Amino acid sequence: MDNLDCLINCPCCSSDACYEKVEDGITTWLCMTCGFASCGISFDGSEYDQHIFNTTADLIRDLRQVHDNLSWYPSVINVSELGMVFPEWNKRAQDWYWAAVKAIEIPEEERSKYPDPNNIGQFHKYKMDTKGITHYGKYDFMDALETIGIFNK
Repeated sequence: MDNLDCLINCPCCSSDACYEKVEDGITTWLCMTCGFASCGISFDGSEYDQHIFNTTADLIRDLRQVHDNLSWYPSVINVSELGMVFPEWNKRAQDWYWAAVKAIEIPEEERSKYPDPNNIGQFHKYKMDTKGITHYGKYDFMDALETIGIFNK
């Protein structure tokens, strides 16, 4: 069955706020409590999982969990006009936390300083306000998302 969604118990943190969606035959999960995510093709050691593991940041690799032979990784949410939510650490992986930064609009006269490498001749309209970073606990992923206004969209 496709295009179904529901909440399940998260295998990473046991909360009942893990969003499960089936689309085009692939199941994906995102826990709104701990922020870990997986998908039905991320089998531990698979080519897909190895690609994710080898191309992601050290912290995300260090935080990876395996449950029922599926790899779960902490999420990075980046919505250019809203902001970013990402895992961050203080020297040791076990001391990690969620960070949220809001997007701020770049004044028209300054946009030429922010070229978009994916679109030659185009410039970014927003940048991340790293001076206004807010930190959240390991199980406060939803609060971090609220900070950037993801639920208001």
